[in-house]
Amino acid sequence: MKDFYYILGTDTNCSSIEIKDAYRKLSKKFHPDLNQNDKYFEGRFREIQEAYEVLNHPIKRKQYDAALNKFKNNQNANAPASDKYKATSSISNRTRTVIDIIFTIILILITCIFGDYVIKAMNAPDHAKTKQITEVVSPESPIKTKHHKKKHSLIAQIFTAPPHVIKATSPVRHDTIKIHQLQAARVEAKPVKVIAVNNDFLYTTMVKANVTGVVNMREQDNLSSEIVTSIPNYSQVDVLEKGDRYYKVRYNNNTGYVPKWTLQVK
Repeated sequence: MKDFYYILGTDTNCSSIEIKDAYRKLSKKFHPDLNQNDKYFEGRFREIQEAYEVLNHPIKRKQYDAALNKFKNNQNANAPASDKYKATSSISNRTRTVIDIIFTIILILITCIFGDYVIKAMNAPDHAKTKQITEVVSPESPIKTKHHKKKHSLIAQIFTAPPHVIKATSPVRHDTIKIHQLQAARVEAKPVKVIAVNNDFLYTTMVKANVTGVVNMREQDNLSSEIVTSIPNYSQVDVLEKGDRYYKVRYNNNTGYVPKWTLQVK
């Protein structure tokens, strides 16, 4: 059953003046004289005239409203489980979106804390410096390498003298020299990974249907396009693009176009 209110872009509670204004605007826009040999404009213009002839006549409009309400009641009686499933799916999608946002915020906070730690570690002063300590160990009289010319000359004589000379003078064992070299530890900076939140839609809003209780999502921004799915009244959708008369939205992983007047415009 055709929805004449939907064709004219009006509400079921609109007055006759609003119906005439809508018909006047649409007839000027889709008049065949402006677009000759265009089947779409011809079919659209016939639908507009048909809707206006019924809704502009008080008796015909009353009969049409009764038939439309009966059609709506039959449709709701035949598919209650489907509407319940769609409502549950909408709630689960909102919950999943909230969880994703919270998880992304936590990752960003962890990344910022780690980055601050790395920066502080890179800018910290070097307390440990390279040192070289020379120790000379002797069994009888330890000789320390300080600024003393006689002791340095004595060490030189011990290491350069022949073995028999060392045995004749004294039973001194070969002194050992231990060299400890300490180097300052350095921390290499690691790349900081920053996670960005990217939303691929403009905003989220609700649909407001007419007496049929549903809004038809179409493949293109015209009434002659194929219907992708039917969106129940007061369901949430993601607005992807804005147009003059149609908005591109996403609902339950389906993307399509709905009339502008069915959305709460932001």
